[in-house]
Amino acid sequence: MSLYLHHIGYSLFTVGVILGSAIVISSILTFFMAMLADHYGRKSLLIVLYLIFAVSAFGFLVSKEMFILILLSGLGSFTGSGGGPIGSGGAFGAVQTALITEFTEKNRFSRVLSTASAVGLLASSAGSFLIDVVERIGGDVYRLFYLAGIMGIVGMLITVFLNDNGIRSRKLLPSISWKKMIRLSIPTIPNGIGAGFVSPIFSLWFHLRFGISSGEIGVIFGISNIFVLIFMIVIPRIIRSESELNAIVWTRAASSMLLVALAFIPFLQIAALVYILRQGLQMGAVPVRQSFSMGIVDSTERATASGVTSMTRTGFSAVSPPLAGDLLSISSIYPPLIGGIITAADPLLYYMLFRDSFRRKS
Repeated sequence: MSLYLHHIGYSLFTVGVILGSAIVISSILTFFMAMLADHYGRKSLLIVLYLIFAVSAFGFLVSKEMFILILLSGLGSFTGSGGGPIGSGGAFGAVQTALITEFTEKNRFSRVLSTASAVGLLASSAGSFLIDVVERIGGDVYRLFYLAGIMGIVGMLITVFLNDNGIRSRKLLPSISWKKMIRLSIPTIPNGIGAGFVSPIFSLWFHLRFGISSGEIGVIFGISNIFVLIFMIVIPRIIRSESELNAIVWTRAASSMLLVALAFIPFLQIAALVYILRQGLQMGAVPVRQSFSMGIVDSTERATASGVTSMTRTGFSAVSPPLAGDLLSISSIYPPLIGGIITAADPLLYYMLFRDSFRRKS
């Protein structure tokens, strides 16, 4: 997304403003859609989200007007921070995660969520490699937004045939697990701010730092998704439910250190390797984090819980892209360096807020 905005003529600072504004819209959408999903049915809201995604994707190539692009990016979650595996963020993650747990035993949450995320990552990897294929045959890679719209319609049609077991919250606003939601949301504040310095602009960062094309960047992202896929399948199967918090703390601490290291690597191959490893640790443990979160909140408020944490993370990440774009114009070192330092507070807060569980379950 950041590379496309730069391609159509926006400055680095303006790219950051567009993405930051879109993230605010996406975070607000996530919160309200998650609450509505718990109260009126997760299946129905997921159908609506797919429709919004499809319309946003089709609309991208129609206008280059800044405010229209902000609206489409926010509604469709084309922000670089709200997509990704199930549970990693955005309205899709919140609703899909809760919907899956409706049909899953509690002690199998992380395994089932990892399998669902793995399927999504395979599709994401295919999309990343498709960018390189289209570029090699001389096509316009940005026309793939139309394909994204078609996939949104396909997803909507598939969702129509899913079962709805009738789980509903008694009230629109959370009334049972709201205290736990607050505790789960606090660590996402530094996570969101730090991630906002790099996640929305990673494609642009690779392009400006190493001078590589969108197709080459697509290959790096595709390999990264495959690596995340491996971590996502392996980690939940070697981590016992009583050790979930340990896994969250250590994988996030390691990913923050790798992000700081990325700022100082001058060689593309090594930088790509560190990026891939960092993504594997950061995203590979997402099902474990979601299993932990879903396991401590009431079953009727799971989408809301996921939506609240996602809103907090993405909402605070909105302040970073304009600063990141400005800093990127000065030096490519600053975004990953600052982002890595800030995100290091995330695992520390997890330990502080849940240390009783950490000590008891270790």
